[in-house]
Amino acid sequence: MTGATTSVGDPAETPVVRSALWRRLAGSPLVWAAVCFALTVPWFAAGQGMEFVPYLLMLVGGWLCGFSFVNLTFRIRPERDGVILHVVGAVVAGVFLWVAIELSRPLLETAPEPLKIAFLIVQFAAIPAAGWIWLGLLSRITSAVGRPSKKRPSPVAPEWVRAETGRGSEVGFTAVPMTMRALTTAIVLIVVVVGAVAVVALIAVTEHVVQLGPRFAIFLVGVVFALPAYFIYMAIVQRRTLDCTIGFGDDRLWLRTDASTTIVKFDELDELVWRCRSDYARVELRGANLDVSLITGIAKGRPGFTAELPALPRRVVGRLTDLGFALERSKRDEVLTFRRAVASARP
Repeated sequence: MTGATTSVGDPAETPVVRSALWRRLAGSPLVWAAVCFALTVPWFAAGQGMEFVPYLLMLVGGWLCGFSFVNLTFRIRPERDGVILHVVGAVVAGVFLWVAIELSRPLLETAPEPLKIAFLIVQFAAIPAAGWIWLGLLSRITSAVGRPSKKRPSPVAPEWVRAETGRGSEVGFTAVPMTMRALTTAIVLIVVVVGAVAVVALIAVTEHVVQLGPRFAIFLVGVVFALPAYFIYMAIVQRRTLDCTIGFGDDRLWLRTDASTTIVKFDELDELVWRCRSDYARVELRGANLDVSLITGIAKGRPGFTAELPALPRRVVGRLTDLGFALERSKRDEVLTFRRAVASARP
């Protein structure tokens, strides 16, 4: 292996298995958003659309829509196009929210019942969706502050270097030990809890909300509740950041964290997940007595480096496929998953 970063092999050279349709649907935020919205319809039909449960379902569904859009902007290359789309989306979300508020009273007075229900669902879902889009844009802005300059050059992605033993290559990065399920669950719980607290607060100041209008409610929910919750959560998560190194040789990989080193022979590995970019850039390893998930996208990065992973070297991809691992590429190839065809059939 060379020390330079190499890209994943040409799809024509590497056997590729696309993720099963049910798995892609189950992992799609937009599918779950649609489920949340659909579950609110019976409450609205019964005239109870503003009850606690449907209200939270609308918040979670709206957040999932914003979450999906922000992920899309981070996937787009070149990065400049993703930033432009993010800015446009933030402006459109803000304008849409304002228009929805202005049209709410006349539309709700004259529209047929199905249209009223659809409008109310979209209106309430737009609040967390727009909020998450703006939070993502704020994250882009804060990460770009001071970049680049002569004294502070632009951060670069971690690169593969030759291993100390001279056999294989390795890369250093920072990561938070956490599963994607735990991260997603935590975010959903934060949305639900913040939404519930916001509801209680809005009820407590109902008179002021009526006098100042719905814009005040949006400001209160976004600035007083959503932003602090987001930054507090990220601060707590980033305190768990570890310095990590992962390397690949001819027949094994090794993973070093702050206090330990794990060596795994390829024969003992059942699954490897590798995602280079976005807040969900990560590496996952599973096998005999092994279950590791390290998310680098949310970790506190090392000075001078971005919070991401380099592409897997072509030799690693070829070696794993030669050993019988099936390679699954998610949509747009942002996630590579190597699975042993029959996990139990190790040599």
